[in-house]
Amino acid sequence: MRNRLATQLLFELSQAGRRGMIYPQCDVPTVDDLIPSHLLGAPPIELPELAEPDVVRHYVNLSTLNMSVDTHYYPLGSCTMKYNPKRHERWAAFAGIGDLHPYQPEGDIQGMLKALYELQEMLAEIAGLPAVSLQPAAGAQGELTALLAAAAYFRDKGEERTKVIFPSSAHGTNPASAAVAGFDCVQLKVSTDGFVDVDELAQHLDDKTAVFMITNPNTLGLFEPQIATIASMIHDVGGLVYIDGANMNAILGLARPGDFGGDMMHYNVHKTFTGPHGAGGPGAGPIAVRDFLA
Repeated sequence: MRNRLATQLLFELSQAGRRGMIYPQCDVPTVDDLIPSHLLGAPPIELPELAEPDVVRHYVNLSTLNMSVDTHYYPLGSCTMKYNPKRHERWAAFAGIGDLHPYQPEGDIQGMLKALYELQEMLAEIAGLPAVSLQPAAGAQGELTALLAAAAYFRDKGEERTKVIFPSSAHGTNPASAAVAGFDCVQLKVSTDGFVDVDELAQHLDDKTAVFMITNPNTLGLFEPQIATIASMIHDVGGLVYIDGANMNAILGLARPGDFGGDMMHYNVHKTFTGPHGAGGPGAGPIAVRDFLA
């Protein structure tokens, strides 16, 4: 049963003299007189005086007000949090994983390097794209990393492509990633059935088109049936197709972005798989790309 005092502040629950622990009286003389006054700390601040059960009950009761995957459905569109089995959370916290240091000698971490290499190979196979990077630490960072790779690709080709196009049903981070990467953003309206309007898309395609970003299935929960046609339209003008993997869990093992025209994509491993959510996300944002972008 919820403690009715849960909504009170700890200062309101405080009672003078109450303690969480009673220490024995110290028999060591103070040394305050030996320390210059300007080095002494300020007078003790006024803190609530509470027993340990009061503090524990207060915060446990407050915690029940939180929304989490353990207590609620988490409806956030493309950012919807999926439930992770607790066993997987424990595996991710193993000392051999969680306690590794980036400056450890490579000889000490061969097991982890092998696991990461094999993960790259699996993600490449799932995506239908040959090159994978595990470097991005979140989905949006994965988007940015791939877009910067695209910018470098066109720069090396001597092509000045400035536009990134995306439908309004795309993952909300797409325009932000494109803008940070230095591209101009062009947003398309979706048709009444929730899909990309290919006629409107065609009006925006030219030699300035760099990337078309699409979340598939989109944030409306719909798989784009014309994705292969759309990809061909982008490729015909020399552009690249970015598949946002925010909802990749819906097509895992059924369809591969590389097979329906995607040139690059990112995974949200805390959504598609069971990477730890942290504070609702992010977990990690590996990217998969075609050879010419690697």
